[in-house]
Amino acid sequence: MRHMKSAILAAMLGATLAGPASAQGDPRPSLMDVITPDNIAGSLASLAISGLRTQMEVEYEHLATDVMRGVVTLSGVTLRPQLPYDQARQCEVSVERIGFDLGQPALGFTAWSASVTVVGARANMACVEREVGLALRSAGYTELEVDRLIMEADYLHGSGEIRMNGSATVKDMTTIDLAATGAILPRLSQYGGPGDPAIRVRRAILGIEDHGGWNRLSALIPENLRQPDVIKGLGTEELTNMLGNGGARALTATERRFIDDLMSHVADFIREPSEITIEAQLPPGGIVIEPELYESPADLLLALAPDARTAPLAQSQLVDGALLARIDDDSLTDGERLDLARALLSGTGVPRAEALVPDLLAPVANAQGDDAAQAALLTARAQLPFAPAEAYRNALAASSARLKGAIPLLDALEAQLTTADVITAQDAHLVGTGAASPADALGQTRDIRAVRRLALAHFTGLDAPRSYRMAYYYALIAEAAGDIGATPLREDIEARFAGRGAEVAALWTALRAKIQRQALSDWIALDLADRFGRDD
Repeated sequence: MRHMKSAILAAMLGATLAGPASAQGDPRPSLMDVITPDNIAGSLASLAISGLRTQMEVEYEHLATDVMRGVVTLSGVTLRPQLPYDQARQCEVSVERIGFDLGQPALGFTAWSASVTVVGARANMACVEREVGLALRSAGYTELEVDRLIMEADYLHGSGEIRMNGSATVKDMTTIDLAATGAILPRLSQYGGPGDPAIRVRRAILGIEDHGGWNRLSALIPENLRQPDVIKGLGTEELTNMLGNGGARALTATERRFIDDLMSHVADFIREPSEITIEAQLPPGGIVIEPELYESPADLLLALAPDARTAPLAQSQLVDGALLARIDDDSLTDGERLDLARALLSGTGVPRAEALVPDLLAPVANAQGDDAAQAALLTARAQLPFAPAEAYRNALAASSARLKGAIPLLDALEAQLTTADVITAQDAHLVGTGAASPADALGQTRDIRAVRRLALAHFTGLDAPRSYRMAYYYALIAEAAGDIGATPLREDIEARFAGRGAEVAALWTALRAKIQRQALSDWIALDLADRFGRDD
């Protein structure tokens, strides 16, 4: 009987485990369907908004996340901040969409970027101070509407440089654009510890464009004070007092020139509202602003030496249309081709079009001399994103001319190519350029350090085409001759091929043996032991 009960229980358990899925109802989502990266990101965003609600009321209709793109978007947002001058709590800001782009690393993790974009924002007049709100109402504004506001920042890993751009378009009022580029520099305090940082500024520009705001706001100013010359005089006095600390010091020539230029443009703006741009005049390497400078507006102005103009300086540096029209013309000089290529690569003064650079520079790259090396480098930069093998061959041609940027470009390209492709390209370049044979390169020199310099030149690509084959060959000769600096160089070359997998290990084993046999053969045939030997 006991055995029969056990059999019945076993049968019931088996039927339960093996029963059809329909007996359990509709399929339910698995754990992996619920715990997705986007769902996790959405939960974290919701927690962050909950924290923000301790500072202001926040409501939204829709939240979307895209982890792979690093984007969080809120739609139908309503904000009610707590402001000291809004005791009645009437301030309300509505936003159609707020996007947070947390940034994706650029190609090769060379840079990181992040941005905040606001579209369709409206704020009532309770959100500004009473005096400002009264003036805006008097000018005909019932609310402030920002069609689009964006703030973005890029951090370049290689240089530590920070690029910031901002733009805000206020409906029926103005567009404000801001761009700045710089880097934070550490400084020690007077006590030897970390102090306030200095800033290396490479670019600073502010642009203000009128969209009807002046006509509305100027109606609040008495007619006799609305005249361009009157405002110019008043503005000159106020700026002079501000920069001169109320007359405590005399203004420099740079400060006076800036005030005169700025107020002249302000007067022109009043006559015909358009745009005013204030741009710092900086050298190519920028300037370093110490803490005591950026804490004082007058000192900061003197350091930046800003220039007031009606448009950014870049607008006066656009590529001539007549020159662009000849881009496919054989009559272009080498210098014109190089200038056009630089503009196409950077997008300065002409739409960015790096795809056109290789064909544009082909006539120059096929020649000889400095222009050919420059053309090879620019062509390699243009080919870097989509044709690394071709770019590497051009970078080899540029590196031996000691052009700035060629060595980092070679290193970046080698990271995209296989070692076999690198060696093949290096060997083909040596053959194509008719490089001297080892016997000719060694000549009659008796200086073993000169041999090491040959190895180093081929290893780095400075003063000679980069060639790991030739670098290893000359390092072996120099080491055999007794050069104490050749051994670590040989080890560095060997380390280049280590830890790259079985295929590279097999390639290097065969190549090293071939180079070592050639070095030993030449050592004997050229009687290098007798040449480099010393009796003293």
